Amino acid sequence: MDSGARKHILITFGRSFLTLNLARWLAAAGHRVSTCDSLPITVSRYSNAVSSFHRVSPPKFKPQEYCREVAELVKSEGIDMVIPIHEETDIISMMAGLFPSTCELFLSPFEVEDMLHNKFSYQEALVERGFQTLKFAKIASAEDLPKLDFDTPFAVKQTYSRGSQQVYKVQPGDSLDFLTYDPTNPWIAQEWLEAGDRYCTYSVCRDGEVFAHATYPVSYAIDGNSCLTFEHVDHPEILEWVQRFAKSVNFTGHMGLDFFDHPVRGLYTIECNPRATSGIMMFTRENRVDRAFFGENTDVISPTPGRVTMIGVGMALYGWRKNAKPRNNFRTFWRDFRAAHDVIYDPQDRKPAAMLIPAYAAILTHGYKYKVGLAEAFMHDHEWDGHKI
Repeated sequence: MDSGARKHILITFGRSFLTLNLARWLAAAGHRVSTCDSLPITVSRYSNAVSSFHRVSPPKFKPQEYCREVAELVKSEGIDMVIPIHEETDIISMMAGLFPSTCELFLSPFEVEDMLHNKFSYQEALVERGFQTLKFAKIASAEDLPKLDFDTPFAVKQTYSRGSQQVYKVQPGDSLDFLTYDPTNPWIAQEWLEAGDRYCTYSVCRDGEVFAHATYPVSYAIDGNSCLTFEHVDHPEILEWVQRFAKSVNFTGHMGLDFFDHPVRGLYTIECNPRATSGIMMFTRENRVDRAFFGENTDVISPTPGRVTMIGVGMALYGWRKNAKPRNNFRTFWRDFRAAHDVIYDPQDRKPAAMLIPAYAAILTHGYKYKVGLAEAFMHDHEWDGHKI
């Protein structure tokens, strides 16, 4: 593709607020944007930044059909670049051969995507490349339980999982007999850090170089995991860490990392999300993050410091609760709620906010179908848990 030329870009997972915001930034820069999703009603579908919406099969349950349909869209609509948002990234990367060479897939080869997505192989990759890690071990069957030698609290979670799913905090000697085992999705035991500041990052990378980056401390969050508010902070050590790691795996795509900055032991990453994360919503049209997807900028693009954004509907549902933030109370919540910029409402693009109720109704119906709660229903049919196609 010619640098600086107007492109036709297809963004997946149209229900996502990430997709909506990215569509706005790309369209503002002059690109034509289409979106797709397995749900018929999504917030991005009604954005004036989106020229066309396409309904496709659910990638989790019909991965081959999904990839063929997206590949057909690329051909019929003249798509120049596909930017996957959630874990359909892994599925598309597995079936990249279906897509014409004239279209760029904004992702890495499947071997890299899978290595980063899998929480155990990611920790192994860190060790191989000389990055310090928390103590970790794989639990593939009950036979591995007696081999665990943690003398401090540790977390247990599946190697393919995400923030909306269960993480168990375990004390040394606690029984883990409740675990069930999937040969394609084992568990990882990982040292639990109490001290230190928690940060999340979002980076746009091409060929091992970081072109856009955001670092934000964990503040308001659903059960302490899924962030609801976002404010970019300057943390040079984290940026340098991300740049060094992205180069070490020659990564192309979105990369989100969860960090602990321990006051004595330094930086540790808990896990890697080789896909879009909420950090994309911290940028504005003026930041011109669109350039990062094509590698057109020379300096790393970052959001404006001091500007707080929020998922307004999430804050309204969860932000006022005591477990949303340490020492939370309604007065501080209300102050912070009023000061933050909602990622959905945009005076230049009002329809997505107006369509929130029907969009959420579609997600709730989806959750009822699969017997999962609202938070998990949001992404349930776009998850990938290690099953090869």
